[in-house]
Amino acid sequence: MPMLADIDDPRPSRARGFLIGAVIAIPLGIGFWWLATEVLPELIMGSAVEYDARLRQEDAYMQGVCANMDLERDESLCECVYAVEYPSLDCRLAFMHWSLQRMVETCSDPATFDQSLSFCSCVRSLDEQLAKVEPDTKEARQIVQTYAGCTELDDALYLPPLDQL
Repeated sequence: MPMLADIDDPRPSRARGFLIGAVIAIPLGIGFWWLATEVLPELIMGSAVEYDARLRQEDAYMQGVCANMDLERDESLCECVYAVEYPSLDCRLAFMHWSLQRMVETCSDPATFDQSLSFCSCVRSLDEQLAKVEPDTKEARQIVQTYAGCTELDDALYLPPLDQL
């Protein structure tokens, strides 16, 4: 309801403020829409595809190890691998422990140790910590899980090909 003051001094037009808001909001809205529909899903799917490919490689490696199993060395890993459908998901801890043991053997060579000093030092440290705790305890599992941090080092070594095991 108009007041007497509105008749003498009419309200200013809101068109200018609306246009300024539209000029700012429309590009921001388009940018957010592009980010939400193009970039973010691609980023998520790209990471998922990489993770899936890595898990498939680990599955194939574990199944290859168990196909040519050395009973003493690979028994604990292969018990898990043969029991589940997706070993890279369900046997992650057993595979990390098995990998840690293989890397301890690899790093025992002085030339290899000098070549990958930080990785081999990390692996030896974890092996020494495992020797001080009881197997199959919470502490042992936590130590084995920290092996993933060693594999992210710049001079990390990779597991040997199946024909060299």
